[in-house]
Amino acid sequence: MFLTVNVIVSRIRTFFSHGIFAVLGVYAVVTLAFAIVALTPDPGEAFLAHNLARQGQADKIEAKLQAYRAARNLDQPVTTRYIRWLVDITVLDWGRSFATGRPVLSMVGGGLTYTLSYVVPGVVLGTLGGIWAGLKGALDSDSRSRRGLSLVSYVAFGVPSFWIAAVFLVAIAPTISWFPDRLPADAPFSLAGALFLVPPALIVGANVFAGQLRYARTKGREYALSDFVRQHRAIGVSRLRVMWYVLRVAAVPLLAVSLADLIAILVVNVFVIEFVFNIPGIGFLTYEAILDRDMPVVLGMTMVVALTGIGVNFFQEVANAALDPRIGDDGGSA
Repeated sequence: MFLTVNVIVSRIRTFFSHGIFAVLGVYAVVTLAFAIVALTPDPGEAFLAHNLARQGQADKIEAKLQAYRAARNLDQPVTTRYIRWLVDITVLDWGRSFATGRPVLSMVGGGLTYTLSYVVPGVVLGTLGGIWAGLKGALDSDSRSRRGLSLVSYVAFGVPSFWIAAVFLVAIAPTISWFPDRLPADAPFSLAGALFLVPPALIVGANVFAGQLRYARTKGREYALSDFVRQHRAIGVSRLRVMWYVLRVAAVPLLAVSLADLIAILVVNVFVIEFVFNIPGIGFLTYEAILDRDMPVVLGMTMVVALTGIGVNFFQEVANAALDPRIGDDGGSA
């Protein structure tokens, strides 16, 4: 009983310590984003001054610039803006877009709806398929099968996502009668909208599949010749069950390397896919906000990316502690 209480206390302490670092990490990332946007020159001011000068209104430049800064709270000291912004994001008041006037939280919610509608299916299919194929390749004695899986992995990693997306839209989509010409307004809650998001989901899934296949095959090979695998094979245990045993043993190291790589793949692919397919998701909205110097939207989308990355890392730490009882113990079980 004493040992059990110590283990539980250790788990709770680990959970809260990782949680505190996760929160500090989110604020550190968004603070850096605030500094980059706030402390660099605003090209919007130069654009406004240039247009007024071309229109022969040079005498109004200063007044227009002051109005421009006041509308964006740029006439206040940076420290004041930063403190107010920290308070606002903490109470979930992320402000309004300078370009559209819409609440940033509303834009984030709409963007996430589009992004998650193709990312989640792609990640699920790619992860399950990649782990299965990687473990099968590690335990399969057929060299042709292993070479085939290696070729698939190299192709999926080597061909850029933007090239696949562009080729599909230019060469393949026009030949498919049921494929919509553009993303419907009611996507993804309609059949046409769901069909339009199938190719982006497959592109995401292919990249995730390649990464998971590589890691699962590498970790599977480490255990393929271990005593417990040979014993299970000797007594006639099915290959599927052996794969399950290997997955349970390799779960912690596989989780550690795959989640970090998964975030990198998703961040890059989301921006590329949404730009090519013109999907108004998180990546596309962030790109437009950066071009417009729409600071509330830039910071809001940065919050989403930071929360996703740090949240996944936090999940990884908690999952590691749950999968391997030795992780996070401070000697309480000794």
